[in-house]
Amino acid sequence: MTYSPIFEERLQKVKDCIAFKNKKVVSTFMSQSVAPSFYDDITLAEYMDDTERGFQLYLDFLDRISREAPIDCFNFGYPGAHYAALTLCWWSRLKRPGHELPPDAVWQVEEKDVMLDSDYDTIANGGLAEVQARILPQVMDDIPGEMAKFNSFYGEDFLTYMRRYAEAGYPSLNSGLVCPPFETLCGGRSMGKFFMDCYKKLDKVKAAQDAMMPALHAQIDAMPIDECIIGRWVGGWRGASSMVNRKIWDTLVWPYMKELAEHLAARGFTPIMHLDSCWDRDIERFLELPDQKCIINTDGMTDLRKARKILGNHVAIMGDVPAQMLTVSSKQEVKDYARRLLDDIGPQGFFLTAGCDAPSCSKYDNLVAIHEVAEEY
Repeated sequence: MTYSPIFEERLQKVKDCIAFKNKKVVSTFMSQSVAPSFYDDITLAEYMDDTERGFQLYLDFLDRISREAPIDCFNFGYPGAHYAALTLCWWSRLKRPGHELPPDAVWQVEEKDVMLDSDYDTIANGGLAEVQARILPQVMDDIPGEMAKFNSFYGEDFLTYMRRYAEAGYPSLNSGLVCPPFETLCGGRSMGKFFMDCYKKLDKVKAAQDAMMPALHAQIDAMPIDECIIGRWVGGWRGASSMVNRKIWDTLVWPYMKELAEHLAARGFTPIMHLDSCWDRDIERFLELPDQKCIINTDGMTDLRKARKILGNHVAIMGDVPAQMLTVSSKQEVKDYARRLLDDIGPQGFFLTAGCDAPSCSKYDNLVAIHEVAEEY
């Protein structure tokens, strides 16, 4: 399929940045919930529930910022069918704006222990579908409705939405995520109990995680391939270096993240390692990923200067204006932060954006500031 010249130009910038061939930093938009807060006629609830209206508003908001400072690409697009997607990743209930929460309150994960202690053995013995079928009714009320929306947005309509981004001129770095088993089990078991399980029954947890991997590989194999599809997230949340000790990390976290990233790369996708919290202790392990084919996407807590020094031009970096700065700092402070970061690590192989995600209460001028710095640097 042929896309617009502006899309092709921006897409080439993205590819060059991943391969460290870029001359300028790549301007990257990242916020899933901020757009409705700058419009008077739509709530966050309506934005999330009305997929077509919400999707178009997201594109309008990209255009609004891009008229002030060009956006080269975005990291995560309109969060369609987000509730079901996150529930499937984390086996946890999602409280939704306009339903369990006020209409402009951001969605919240309500984590409870919905896994049985025996579920590790059940999963290890081939019973993943059985366990998930028992858990989903505990964490999702309208399973047929939510799953139908999920299967539509990420299934039959997926390429249509991705091509609409491209037709509007915006490459989407991330077109979905792959959730490592560690994260799914942690959400279903609840964080406190799961972390204790990692200490007391490491072998059982590992056996369950091993048994979950074939389904994740099948998920990767089923992903459509198109010029407008660049990468996929490999999620890293509770598995951060700052959260678990090295033995657990080496056994239950890194091997699975690496395996999924390698499979994505082999299929032609760019693995985007979405790294919440601090990963400083193990940053050198990302040298084990395929050279110049991956991105680490941090949230303001990992030391990017250290990461650049260790990783060099092996892995591109995406970050890293902290969320709190976008909400409380002045535009000049945001620009100063971004300039200092670029001065220290350079523009090659660097996507300038918010750390993890710009909050819904971000100041508009601060969002624009990120793209202004990228344009002028």
